[in-house]
Amino acid sequence: MRSTFHIAVATLLACCAAGCGNLENAPFRVGTVHGQLTESDPSVAMVSLVDQPGVSSHVDADGRFTLEDIPTGMAELFIVATAEKAARVQVQVLGGQSVQVQPVAPTPAGFLDLRVKTTNGFRLSAAEVSVKGTPFQRLLLDAKGRLRVGPLPDGCYSVTVTALGFPATQVEDCAGPGEKKELKVDLEADESLLEQGCQEIGCEEGLVCAPNKKCLECFGNSQCGAGLTCKGNRCEGPGPLCAPCTGDWQCAAGTHCEVLPEGSAACVARCGDDDDAPPTAQALSVDDYSARCAPGFTCQSGRCLPDAANFAGCHALRRMDAPCTDDANCHELGLPGGRCVSGACTVPCATDRDCPDTRWCVTSSAGRVCQVGT
Repeated sequence: MRSTFHIAVATLLACCAAGCGNLENAPFRVGTVHGQLTESDPSVAMVSLVDQPGVSSHVDADGRFTLEDIPTGMAELFIVATAEKAARVQVQVLGGQSVQVQPVAPTPAGFLDLRVKTTNGFRLSAAEVSVKGTPFQRLLLDAKGRLRVGPLPDGCYSVTVTALGFPATQVEDCAGPGEKKELKVDLEADESLLEQGCQEIGCEEGLVCAPNKKCLECFGNSQCGAGLTCKGNRCEGPGPLCAPCTGDWQCAAGTHCEVLPEGSAACVARCGDDDDAPPTAQALSVDDYSARCAPGFTCQSGRCLPDAANFAGCHALRRMDAPCTDDANCHELGLPGGRCVSGACTVPCATDRDCPDTRWCVTSSAGRVCQVGT
């Protein structure tokens, strides 16, 4: 009996010793990191652990942060300081101890501008983006499949895109300091979605669901804009200057479909390019080149674009004649000197050459403005 009691006590003591050992050793498997940013915005600033974004800390008004329960060994901090600045910092974590890192000076951050499309024109549904090892997880794409991810510290990243009916797609790219880099991702539908066709999920903007369940630009003239006809399942031109387009086939002769600085594509004519200009081109001034452009347009970076004095781009020119109640309405539409005349937006002019399309420079209650000729 006594022997049995001794064995039980010995076993209990051994278990307690093992338990106490674990309690004593656990704190030495993790450590704490303290630091301070030389520049930060508490509304957006945060610090996390690379590859363990769940281990994170907010940043106080003085730029201070504390990360706890970091595994011992080398670790890397992922730091978002402001909407435009970030940093990555390596630190040696000591078990059971607190480590104070040197003051961190964030640098200009990079951004990845995602442009996600489907290879068959199907509409994106529940599309999300995650950047491996960072706090940027399950970010939603907009209806056009676009998203700017950042601010990102200088480095390379693995990006995963998911969407309903499409297998997860992973791509890798790097973002340098201050760089805004476009990252295009094409998603291929799985077999089940292909069998259902676009009638179930719909088509991306600019495409229509045809009777054969495929996403097409058109299958009849009714799907095309004014002045365009459906040929071979695409809308063809000729479109006027500044008309929205997807290719040269939607533009009039002598013009091209180009992506403009404003971000959209439109039909434009070229001017002053070395390849297109005559041998005496070097002796011509900007005004000489602008004289080759249609009225209301000037030569800008080798292209005939709406006069910047009156229009903020092709999209603004297309808003001529938009309804208005005062000049401010026209200014908001991208007409910096716009005038609201007879309830419609127009622009000031000195001569007929300041007026685009079929408009003439006429006298009105608001001075000389461009109006449609009669």
